[in-house]
Amino acid sequence: MSPARPSASLPATATNLLPQDPASVGPYTPLKRLGAGGMGVVYAARADDGELVAVKVVHPEYAADPEFRDRFAREVEMLSRVGGACAVPLLAADTRGEQPWLATPLIRGLTLSAYLKENGGPLPEGLQYGLAVGIAEALAQIHASGVVHRDLKPANIILSPEGPRVLDFGIARALDQTALTRTGSLLGSAGWISPAHYRGEPISTADDVFAWGALVAYAATGRPPFGGGDPAAVAHRVLSGEPDMEGFSGPLADLARRALSKDAGRRPGALALVTGVMAAANLGGTPVTRPQGAGDAVATTLHAGWHGVHMPQEREVTVPRRTSRGRRSGAWSVLAVAAALFLLAGAAVGGAAVAGNWDSLPLAAWFDGGPAEATGSDDGPSGGERRSGAAVREDGEDPSPSEEPAAGASDDAAGAGEDGSGGGGETATATAVVGAGVGASGSQPSGDHVVAFQPSGGSARYALLDGATVLCAWSFCQDGAGAVGDGEAGTVSSSPSALTGYVNQGSRTIRAEVTYTTADDGTVTITRLVERHRAGGSGTPPW
Repeated sequence: MSPARPSASLPATATNLLPQDPASVGPYTPLKRLGAGGMGVVYAARADDGELVAVKVVHPEYAADPEFRDRFAREVEMLSRVGGACAVPLLAADTRGEQPWLATPLIRGLTLSAYLKENGGPLPEGLQYGLAVGIAEALAQIHASGVVHRDLKPANIILSPEGPRVLDFGIARALDQTALTRTGSLLGSAGWISPAHYRGEPISTADDVFAWGALVAYAATGRPPFGGGDPAAVAHRVLSGEPDMEGFSGPLADLARRALSKDAGRRPGALALVTGVMAAANLGGTPVTRPQGAGDAVATTLHAGWHGVHMPQEREVTVPRRTSRGRRSGAWSVLAVAAALFLLAGAAVGGAAVAGNWDSLPLAAWFDGGPAEATGSDDGPSGGERRSGAAVREDGEDPSPSEEPAAGASDDAAGAGEDGSGGGGETATATAVVGAGVGASGSQPSGDHVVAFQPSGGSARYALLDGATVLCAWSFCQDGAGAVGDGEAGTVSSSPSALTGYVNQGSRTIRAEVTYTTADDGTVTITRLVERHRAGGSGTPPW
């Protein structure tokens, strides 16, 4: 009798691997997909020693782009610099392989936006203090390393049982570093960007402090402080309006207001925020003067009030035997980061969070943008965040950038997705019109997400969209879309449900680049859809 294979506990919404997914990534064995987007795929994976990790693997088209490789290498370098109690640690990375990847610990928890949505309102007071001091401590560590995060938003903040975690350094930059993005691009997420950032001024640590104030206000009220809707309207409120802090008062609210000052020079520094939160929580008034001392403040605050944090549902997954199968070839080089050994003090910290939906997956933001990214989806259209104007993916609710789990998905990752195409067939990529206005004929296939589409030069038909990678340009992610021009490809990670919820109404259509497979029985399955933006009547993008 052969010994039973080991199992791992993963988020219930993690989806099966697809036939094209690698059997191994460096020293890690992928178990399930946590999400996919414009720039790559995030896998839940297992190391040989049993450690569970989140592995981000770059799409081949970006791997061939030297500019993107520079960007990815920069993210790895940023992660390797940062330590502390509440910032994500880097475990390993390969920036020179055929498909670059990086790995971080896999921790359980919901994004801030998903947590507020699931629990129907603001955080309890104890969790407010813990969130505020944890993010401030992470910023103190980040800024002391000479780095500005630049994309603090609800989708990049995870509420784990051990404390808040700050994730996603995809658009972080060293203060002394030359920008790698294209001139005129706006990085970040609407509603969480500082006034100076909107004005195109040089980056500074004060930008992150502004986002800290917005996050604390959001956690305390359950409402984005500058509202949601049209990103241009949100930007106007950030630049000219006052934050919505109704119902939020007291010392912590006063500290958040200072952080949200239009004048960057009047905002406190990160260490001053740590001291201020401790005073507001009546946990001490001694000034914190060094980033190392901020960790003690975090421990004290979490011990006092970080209790009753809810966790997403999980399920057991059988770990497949490691094989040599996979598309990656040649030797791989792993960048082992010594700093990872001391990045966290105490229990597990940092890492990719996993939750009830892609919305709740922080790393999704990393996929939202292309080389000149706007992280936007934090949690798919979740009420709290997408509607909040947080850019995309996320909350781009991130529409929820995560793929929705296929019905009846097997718990055994070893055989996951082996028949996703319905028994084989031909795969093609074409520009197509997608939506109810196409007028497809014939019977619709059985599935949770079905759309009508017509490839250029082909006939209209119905197709399954379950488990597809979906990138939005504007139509179904209007409060999180990046600044793409007419005809350009979308970069906002979304979901099949968000797409079908939009295009299956009335006579709506979108134009998209569609990769699809036609099975032997004639069933068409779309595996990847990238919306191509169509400008409004004025001929300019709606934002």
